[in-house]
Parts: sequence; C-alpha cells; structure tokens
Amino acid sequence: MVNSSSERVSLAFFYNPKSDLPIEPAKELITDDRPALYKAMTFDEYRLYIRTRGPQGKSQVESLKSPR
Repeated sequence: MVNSSSERVSLAFFYNPKSDLPIEPAKELITDDRPALYKAMTFDEYRLYIRTRGPQGKSQVESLKSPR
C-alpha cells in the first residue's frame, strides 16, 4: 500500500546473477536529453554497497544516483 507520509522501498531480486555483469539501463534508452539516473555497477559492487551500509530506505537509493 502506498503511503505518502512514509518511505517505501522496492527492490528487485535476481536469482544468482553473474557477479561481474554490469547493472545499467539499456544503451538505447540513454540519450543526452535522458541520461542514466544511476551509475553502472556490477552485482558484486551493489551487494558490497548494501552490506556495508545496511538498509537505509529511500536515502540509500538516492545515494546511488549519478551526479548531474
């Protein structure tokens, strides 16, 4: 249930992804007018990031955004 007064985090889980495969949007979706919102990273990099910081809700997702 969506609640505008509380944070909500949605996570995608993939069964046993290849650890060194980059996680990033399809190249066809990225343009100068629509840059990627998040930097590309491997699943291992993402997993380490989550494990070292612990769950932090929406602020954690925001921290992964690419600088513009």
